[in-house]
Amino acid sequence: MEGSENTLVAAEEEMIAAADIGGSHITVGLVKAGNPTVVDDYTERIKVDSKGLKEVIFTNWFNAFERVYEKSGTRPYRIAFAMPGPFDYAQGVSLIKGLDKYENLYSVDIREAFAAHFGIVAGNIRFRNDAEAFLHGEVIAAGHAHADRVLGFTLGTGFGSAFSHGGKTSDKHVGLESYKDSIVDDYLTTRWFHKECHARGMGDLTVSELGRLAIEGDEHALQIFEEFSLNLTAVISRKAVDLEATDVILGGNIAKAHALFLPNMRSVMRAHGIRPRFRLAQLGEHAALVGAACLFFIKQDIPKQLIP
Repeated sequence: MEGSENTLVAAEEEMIAAADIGGSHITVGLVKAGNPTVVDDYTERIKVDSKGLKEVIFTNWFNAFERVYEKSGTRPYRIAFAMPGPFDYAQGVSLIKGLDKYENLYSVDIREAFAAHFGIVAGNIRFRNDAEAFLHGEVIAAGHAHADRVLGFTLGTGFGSAFSHGGKTSDKHVGLESYKDSIVDDYLTTRWFHKECHARGMGDLTVSELGRLAIEGDEHALQIFEEFSLNLTAVISRKAVDLEATDVILGGNIAKAHALFLPNMRSVMRAHGIRPRFRLAQLGEHAALVGAACLFFIKQDIPKQLIP
């Protein structure tokens, strides 16, 4: 009995519970410390109504963690979140407002809620921008050299952007930059696809459904992807030049339709002498879990009163 208890303690010390918060789901997994990898058998993905009440959202989030703990037989005392912004990552408080998701979590202290529910020290709950976490995990998985200058973009309900160089990864907030008559986020997310579909009388199609129509030769669908390609090319080209990027990594649900925009984007950029290496994300959601868990191995500003 004593041996099994020691094994349980060792596992809890070795594992970090990591969560990726998406616009319609939460994914939770266990990440091994030291050489970060996700333990596949213990991953849970639960749909979440991001427009729901705070209590309902928290119940779904808590359940995702509890399912992983039940599967694994461990209850890690460290939790890391890959969280969309705007968010106060040091304090653990949501600042999301006006983005059609998680409105009811505005100004809510998520760190305190999880510390109270799971009975762990608040300082052992950490938060990282989801695009930054995604890119950091991908850079680790691909074994990029410190000299590489890697841009990462997540294309989905939001436009995430990050840059990694010399072992450090940081959020670049490109989605909030000015573009045309608004900001980048309004042109390179699923919201834009939905708006364009409605404008052409196509109804409320998902990006994957629209992609199938484009492959079948639907004129409206092809036009939408062509315009998306031009917008994405303009934004990525500018950042690739500004940051002297050697590599660009694309992830997120929209990236699954890469055959409809990536070849054109690469061709246009090369014609203008911009030649980063492109590749698609390898780890999927696991990248964000690994990148978030790495907060426990890199310096992060955490309020002193929260540190045990």
